[in-house]
Amino acid sequence: MRERAGLPALLGAAVVSTAGTRVSQIAVPWLVLTSTHDAVLTGLVGTAEITPYVVLQALGAPVVDRLGARRVALAGNLVAGAAMGLIPLLHAMAALPVPLLLGLVLVAGAARGPADAATQVLIPATARRSGTPLERATGLVDGAERLAGVLGAALAGALIAVLGAAPVVTIDAVSFGVGALLLLAVPRVDAVAGGAGVRGYLRDVGEGLRFVAAHPLTRSVAGMVLFTNFADAAVGGLLLLVWARATGVGTPGLGIVSAVFGIGAVAGATAFAAIGARLPRRRTFAVAFLVAGAPRLLALALPLPFWTVLVVWGVGGLFAGALNPLLATAQYSAIPEHLLARALAAVNAVAWAGIPLGALVAGLVVERVGLVPTLTGFALLYLVVTLDPFVRRSWRAMDREPAPAPA
Repeated sequence: MRERAGLPALLGAAVVSTAGTRVSQIAVPWLVLTSTHDAVLTGLVGTAEITPYVVLQALGAPVVDRLGARRVALAGNLVAGAAMGLIPLLHAMAALPVPLLLGLVLVAGAARGPADAATQVLIPATARRSGTPLERATGLVDGAERLAGVLGAALAGALIAVLGAAPVVTIDAVSFGVGALLLLAVPRVDAVAGGAGVRGYLRDVGEGLRFVAAHPLTRSVAGMVLFTNFADAAVGGLLLLVWARATGVGTPGLGIVSAVFGIGAVAGATAFAAIGARLPRRRTFAVAFLVAGAPRLLALALPLPFWTVLVVWGVGGLFAGALNPLLATAQYSAIPEHLLARALAAVNAVAWAGIPLGALVAGLVVERVGLVPTLTGFALLYLVVTLDPFVRRSWRAMDREPAPAPA
């Protein structure tokens, strides 16, 4: 019974926890921006959460192997939920200075890093045990997370306008607990033995990094997504908030833009789950990233009507829906199962390394040159980077089942 229930439970946990996280990703920076009117400090909130998230994704891979993926995912969700739950409680008591808020966000990010890495490890085994093709499983998981982003953004935009930012963070705290309960229905993945002691631990971390460095496709994935994640973090963590405030659309408009993008992404991920196995991976990925990237940022930079911005973001979301399933399928096919946690953690560590700086750099640049030049600069960066799959030979490995490189 658990074999069949595993994938629906994993999808449910993805929807609940991602929706809650999306709510807090809007509510917490908005709380800081409206109370301090400081763009740099607002960007620092995102940095405080994502820095430990990235570092512990890489360093936590041997822990996932030794303790088991499901156990690490459960523990991480519970710790993150407790940290986020303190934010509305302390704010109601007028005992939440900005340094303490940053500390709580840091703890939540530190817990989410290993938890999300462990959840990634659960996907291929859960799909295999339920008899679901890998392309379909990755499409369904990404579609579920995209749907959660839509629900979370819309919920955040509406509730913040009514209740204020701090009380809305409670939703995130509750979502982590519900997600942990759903993960109990997911079958365990066997632990992987690793080296003993500190040397063994460091050797296991290095093994994942060496695999990524030696494998052309995973190396290209990590390098490209490093830059696109940097730009996305700048937009989602700060620039979109500043744009919403500058144009007067506020959090309701911000929620609508995010929801339109998310609805398009859900549709794209759902379509990929249905037909992805019949599509050429590299060509689909390259075109989708080109359409989903720079046009969204240019739409914010140009003086366009609000409905035009929604159209651009909706089309971008539709193409973006195929990106994560394509990347996940390619990586699951390339990485040996016993190295899955370590190699995925290494890819994520590189790919996410720019995220802590995204919102912070954007805040510094906005303060100096203004919103429109900053958006234009990030759009140009996005355009250049997303041309890489069209020209670099290593991306051709997406179109076949590549033989794993020696670890």
